[in-house]
Amino acid sequence: MNRHIKKYYFYFLARIFDVFEQYEKSISYYSKVVRYRTFFWDVQSRYAGTFQKVPKNYSLQIHGGIGDFLQHLPFILKNKSTDYIVATHYLDARKFFEDLGIKVKQYYFYSDLDEYRSIRQKLKKLKRSYICPRSLFFERPPFKPQAHLDLARHFNIGIHMGSSKLGPNKSLSKAFVEDLIKKLNTLHYKIILFGTLDEIKPLHLKPNKNLMVLNNKKIVDSLSMVSQCDLFIGSDSVFKTMASMLKISTIVLFKDSANHFRDRVFINPYVDHKVMYVYKYKTLEGVENTEAMQYVLEICQSHFNHKTR
Repeated sequence: MNRHIKKYYFYFLARIFDVFEQYEKSISYYSKVVRYRTFFWDVQSRYAGTFQKVPKNYSLQIHGGIGDFLQHLPFILKNKSTDYIVATHYLDARKFFEDLGIKVKQYYFYSDLDEYRSIRQKLKKLKRSYICPRSLFFERPPFKPQAHLDLARHFNIGIHMGSSKLGPNKSLSKAFVEDLIKKLNTLHYKIILFGTLDEIKPLHLKPNKNLMVLNNKKIVDSLSMVSQCDLFIGSDSVFKTMASMLKISTIVLFKDSANHFRDRVFINPYVDHKVMYVYKYKTLEGVENTEAMQYVLEICQSHFNHKTR
């Protein structure tokens, strides 16, 4: 039986066990479905709902980086007393969850895919331990903004050019971001630039009335400001996931390379919901820089012209 047939097979088995109120078994089969296809049909909502019907003598696993954390967060914030196990490359994961008042039972840190595969095999052997349910969207912003902008007087565009240490090639080019900021300034948009000090410093920018530069030490503080954006432009990073989960129109630019997990979990669902626009590039230099810029500006102008009608 191939993986495409398995997701249907396990899904319908889980639904049958739901009907007969054998929820322990349905959880087991829903968890198998999400391993094959994360957002298959309504599996995540049914999976999450079933956990409310069984005793809480189980643990839930959270794998990946902060973008993954965000998709798990709607469930976690409603179920803080559950035992959570986190396997991640994000070294400040403890601080992230502590800031949200979430206790994590065990952390596993890895620096490359081989280390992760080893941890994943170990965690697969745990009894009554399942992958934590995910959601595509937040019902409301999970973080309180650190500042409030005068949204009535400006159209606010968020920009993030950086990436995680595990995927440094995801960053947008310095030249593209510099050109983008200049173009948006001429159109009198208010810009909120997100990133670390190392990412932003090479741009040699000076904040002004139309440019807010954010390089907060705590990622939660920076993520909280995404809710202040009317539109977001970014690399394939946690910030574009944050914007998409808030249903903020998001333009994401990344290299045209095969990555089925990225596409199925963080790209295609949001494109299908008409929240995300995607531009795939090879180098983002020269002519391609110009074409990408035109694509972004056309969406910006179309988006804001629509909002003023």
